[in-house]
Amino acid sequence: MRLLRRISNWYRVRLPTLNIIMAQGAYLGNQYLIQGFCQPVTWVWWVLLPSLGAFLAWPWLKQLPRLQYLLLWLQGAFFLVCLYCTLFVAPYLLMTLFLGFLVIPLLMWTPLLFGVQVVKRVWTSPLPGAWWVFGAGMLPLLLAQGWAWGQYRQITAAVATLPLAQQCQARPLLRVVPRTYMAERLAGQLFKYHASPEMIYDGWRPPLHDPLVNVCIAVDDIADASYANTRRIGPGPLIVESWQPDFSGPRLTDINAQAAFYHALFPSEQVKADCICTYNIGDARYYNAWQPGLTDEYGTSLEEVERQEKENTKEHEALLRAQEADSTAAAKQAVNRP
Repeated sequence: MRLLRRISNWYRVRLPTLNIIMAQGAYLGNQYLIQGFCQPVTWVWWVLLPSLGAFLAWPWLKQLPRLQYLLLWLQGAFFLVCLYCTLFVAPYLLMTLFLGFLVIPLLMWTPLLFGVQVVKRVWTSPLPGAWWVFGAGMLPLLLAQGWAWGQYRQITAAVATLPLAQQCQARPLLRVVPRTYMAERLAGQLFKYHASPEMIYDGWRPPLHDPLVNVCIAVDDIADASYANTRRIGPGPLIVESWQPDFSGPRLTDINAQAAFYHALFPSEQVKADCICTYNIGDARYYNAWQPGLTDEYGTSLEEVERQEKENTKEHEALLRAQEADSTAAAKQAVNRP
């Protein structure tokens, strides 16, 4: 017990410094080691930096009477940031990373640990009305999320007015989709805005991250609120269908088709984000090489892709003919066998 008490005291004294180290380690690990989160959109930076600063500076500034309530208010917003980050990577993923806890410097666990500390600070705070101030810090983000959900429902309602066969086609969608903040984010899925850590339609890692959009998509998935009257082929209701020839079979979506739909919906917006998702090899290299409408997601020209697909198709057809000939010869040989 004495040893545990000594370890606890050592940890408690050094926790403020460890928090700074964990924050730096999580950021650097996310940028250069394992990508969990893409680059936040502008409004997220305005929330993240002051609230994170309030959390990290709390041990040194909490004694200043004029700053105590402001710091608590900012940490209310920071708690929602931590909650979102924890749920975004999924709790089960945190458990699978438990064995890598010391190898990966709290990359996935940092938001969870920070969120627990925030709750403990409010719980033990002697300030009158600490919980009310903490809750008030959450209110602006909750109101923003409610505003985003209203726009999301407006979009799904507009899409639902189309026949099911047209709900993933660019031209009909252009007629009914309102030109709003959420429509721009949803139309930019697959190539500009990131929807989840790993997803079959989203593994290419678009470089920008907007929590308002991802919460709406997640709530819609859980509640199944609009699927009864809406056809979905990807994250959100604005992924357009584009049957592309491929050796392994036709592909349902295509980033160039999605980018063209996005540009038609919002012609004044920049199609390709002027940043990269990670400095690690792979996604960033491919994203830099991609030229909308000219290359595929790996930077190969569309003419070359078409030529390769034709060659693959010819080889595949030749292989099928050879297999059919072998089967026919084997059947004849079996018939003629005494």
